[in-house]
Amino acid sequence: MNKNVVAILGIIGAGVFIGCAPMLWETNIYGNYQIKQAAGTGKITVRNDAGLYWQGFGDIETYPVSEDIDFEESGMKVRFNDGSIAPVKGTVKFRLSLNEDKQKILHRDYGNFENVKRDLIQKNVAEALSQAATLMAAEDSYSTRRAEFADAAKSQLEKGIFKTTSKLVDAIDENGTKFRKLNISIARDENGEPIIQKPSLLNDYGIEILQFVVNDFDYDPKVQELIDKKKEANQMKVVSTANAEKAKQDAITAEEQGKARVAEAKANAEVEKITAVVEAEKKADVAKLQALQAKYEAEKVAEIGKAEAEVARQKVAAGLSPLEKATLEKETAIGIAKEIANVKFPETMVIAGGGKEGGVSPWDAVGLNQMMEITAKIKEAKIIK
Repeated sequence: MNKNVVAILGIIGAGVFIGCAPMLWETNIYGNYQIKQAAGTGKITVRNDAGLYWQGFGDIETYPVSEDIDFEESGMKVRFNDGSIAPVKGTVKFRLSLNEDKQKILHRDYGNFENVKRDLIQKNVAEALSQAATLMAAEDSYSTRRAEFADAAKSQLEKGIFKTTSKLVDAIDENGTKFRKLNISIARDENGEPIIQKPSLLNDYGIEILQFVVNDFDYDPKVQELIDKKKEANQMKVVSTANAEKAKQDAITAEEQGKARVAEAKANAEVEKITAVVEAEKKADVAKLQALQAKYEAEKVAEIGKAEAEVARQKVAAGLSPLEKATLEKETAIGIAKEIANVKFPETMVIAGGGKEGGVSPWDAVGLNQMMEITAKIKEAKIIK
């Protein structure tokens, strides 16, 4: 064979090999699984492990094991039971089954991952969100029932669409106006479990929901205005409650402070009273001591007078001359006067009673009456003649 022909055939063969190489071998990346339909026979096999394997011109479809969907990017909207429509902001993360039989059934029904994502996952998420929205008004989904909304949507995505019941109930708005509204709730069986009206397709294919998050709603301007007013009213209510509680605490504090001041005033008054009583008792004791001292001094003077009078009597008895008698009387009077002058009377005296009613008179207190009585007796006894 001509060398040129061989060279040409070699080039053609190399080109064919290079062109067919991608159809001969396939690599599965970790995090994916692949469905292979063999050339000619059409046999379906599944490759869950990562690595290089023989393709043999067969058709390959790759499925990510786990993926997430953004509600807003997918254009998901919901209608609440008050008629308000709002796009939903959030995400759902799901995981496909690693069971080969379920993988083959999923591939048979949807053909590729994009169809699974669009026609199975997104549609079921949208239906679950819509059914959850019928349980409440748009205003409720903003705050008090946001978690309830997310839980109802996730549960229906996993288990199926719940049966609901509805009835008219009385309600009161934030202005205190009474009105009637349609209340829709989940129907439950005798065990309290939700009644499934339409089973979830995700269970048929073994698909798991790993995460379900509702972040917010893009409310229309009218609904947003109502929500803002309600939010403002709730904030004012919180502030009013806080102010009322503060006023209550201030009143309690003022009352306790008043009680403390009253107690302090009572204590101070009691101290003053006790101090006054002690001071009065002290003064009374001092006065008594002073009176006793004065009485003692007076008695001392009287005793001196008696002694001197006795001396004079003895002299008279012995027979004194008129000159000696006169001199003795003079000296006796002078001595008594001198002794009286030496008596130290208290500068201040506290005297109880009025004398006539059994009290002590000033003269009795200092012993002057006693002294005068002694002098009179001396004269009566003719001690001084």
